[in-house]
Amino acid sequence: MYYQLRIATEEDAPAINAFLKKGQAKGGVTIAERTSFVVMEDADGELAGCLGLERLNEQEGLLRSLVISDKLGQGHIVSLFQSVQTLGEKQGVDTFYVVANHSSSHDFLALMGFTPIEEIPESVWVSAHAKESLGKEQAVVLQKTAS
Repeated sequence: MYYQLRIATEEDAPAINAFLKKGQAKGGVTIAERTSFVVMEDADGELAGCLGLERLNEQEGLLRSLVISDKLGQGHIVSLFQSVQTLGEKQGVDTFYVVANHSSSHDFLALMGFTPIEEIPESVWVSAHAKESLGKEQAVVLQKTAS
């Protein structure tokens, strides 16, 4: 099946929130100055995946709210990650963080160039989303610096 990536607009927020809830992720997102989303849609325009980037400051960003349809393969997920990182780099972000709550995601994130960090930077604590995610058992912060 054919899928298309695009940067979400404010009009996409209700559909993204519904998709996040369906995927049992925290909804209530807004597309604003500090938060951007990349969405992956099928040929019918239905959401099949989304990943957000919350800018923590001028150079740092938090990848968040990854939800994917069971129709997508690993290649699609890689494309979603690469697109969000490219978007971030265009906005001046050169350090990306992600909070992983499942050890099963660590291998994939390692393939994407993320490494676990011991000390959580103060900038990550600015994010309400990160604070909530870090409150969960097995939460680990991983970091990637743009090449």
